[in-house]
Amino acid sequence: MDTQQILRENALLKEQLLLKDEQLFLNEKQLVLKDEQILLKEEQLLRKNERILYLERQLFGRRSEKKLPDYNEAQLSLFDPEQGKAALEQESLVLTTLVEDIKQKAEQRRSMQKQRLVSEKRSYKIPLHIERRETVLEPENVNPNTWVKIGEDVSERLMLEPSRFWVERTVRPVYKVKQDEQALSATLVQAPSTPVILPGCIAGESLLSQIIVDKFLYHLPEYRQAKRFKELGVEISTSSMNRWVHATADKLYGLYAAQMERVLSAGYIQVDETTHPITDRPGSARKGYIWVVRSVLVPGVFFYYDKGSRSGEVVLKMLKGYQGALQTDGYAAYSIFEEKKGVLPLGCMAHVRRKFENALTTTPEAKPALDYIALLYMLEGNLRAEGADWEQIRREREEKAYPILQQMEAWMKQAFNSCTPKSPLGKAISYAFGMWPRISRYCKEGYYQIDNNGVENAIRPLVVGRKNYLFSGNDSGAEDNCIFYTLLGSCLQAGVDPHTWLTSTLEKIPTLQTPINWEELLP
Repeated sequence: MDTQQILRENALLKEQLLLKDEQLFLNEKQLVLKDEQILLKEEQLLRKNERILYLERQLFGRRSEKKLPDYNEAQLSLFDPEQGKAALEQESLVLTTLVEDIKQKAEQRRSMQKQRLVSEKRSYKIPLHIERRETVLEPENVNPNTWVKIGEDVSERLMLEPSRFWVERTVRPVYKVKQDEQALSATLVQAPSTPVILPGCIAGESLLSQIIVDKFLYHLPEYRQAKRFKELGVEISTSSMNRWVHATADKLYGLYAAQMERVLSAGYIQVDETTHPITDRPGSARKGYIWVVRSVLVPGVFFYYDKGSRSGEVVLKMLKGYQGALQTDGYAAYSIFEEKKGVLPLGCMAHVRRKFENALTTTPEAKPALDYIALLYMLEGNLRAEGADWEQIRREREEKAYPILQQMEAWMKQAFNSCTPKSPLGKAISYAFGMWPRISRYCKEGYYQIDNNGVENAIRPLVVGRKNYLFSGNDSGAEDNCIFYTLLGSCLQAGVDPHTWLTSTLEKIPTLQTPINWEELLP
């Protein structure tokens, strides 16, 4: 075999080896891709299982977010050194004593509350201001001349009369002088007509008020009200009621604007938003958003709608010029106020707790966070039960709540290193870290709230109403809804009867001279 042939065979063998190496490399690459696909599918399966567990909990599980530690233990599990949390092993005696003090006061408070509730149930009586209609049942064959009354037994039962319509007829006689009977012209005298809120409308102020209160406070859509009115002998179409409601909203816009100014002039507000379907597009409803702003120190609330947008521009427009404390959840649109002079952003511990509650469904390691948060809420409950003033609350928070917050922060830093960022626990900790500066600021003042639940409670009428009347037909309808929810919600917060106030206000507005001082009419 000559040299050339040997060289050719060597080159051919080298080429075959290179091809085999490339094939092996491709095979290894495919194996790596398959491993990545398997990991991805495992992650997707884990997330789906987490969602299934979450949905099952929402449907069948405990809905309350309250998470209380086990009081039968001598010491809370979050301070158990066996948990292996290095940052928690240096727990001081002062903090341990603090926890025991909070626990003891909470147990005493709950015991007293249970006793009071049992006592109130046993001693319930019909309020004295309710009208009494008395029926006296005399025994037969009793002669007052021979029998003496020595006592009586009295029993009371609550009764109810159904609503009823009545018609207010306004008669305005026309007069002229008798001597002018034969004259070609005569002087006529007639009382001026009484101005009404909706001229030419058959609905009086009390009926308009009832329709509005029933829809926006008791969540009865117009078609249900129409059925009830028919049973009372009057047929009113839903289109007529809807037209009256929107016409009344136009008359009340000045009040709505005045209420916005009053709430924004307060030094401490809470803000949140909720969805509201709008059916101004053929085929489907679009998701709109209604914002809610609540004044904490002075009773007041207003609802705001701007074409259904949830953008940060709407927040800036809605809160333009506001100065003071601003409490919100972790929505990114509020973060711009961190840099705004004169505004102090506060966080919501309830939203942080909610994230850890969701994580606990699949991750038991989330329990210590809920134990910490439960301690903070126990402290707040104890202070409310004691009737503590703002200075005492501030001092107690500084001495007790702030150390617990620091300990929880140390635990979160330790726990975050042992979980993946996309896991339920990792997401909960990331959310809490993002909110932590705002969360801890509630310790600065006694009148700051630990959470945003006050404004969430103010949203509830809108959410319940949405489940009944389902949607608004257009942006104008959603804006009108905001007017009524604002005014009725402010009545509830101020302790004013909504129907009485609204009826009186609708009667006053037509008689007032312009420019109207709307602020004087607010509840």
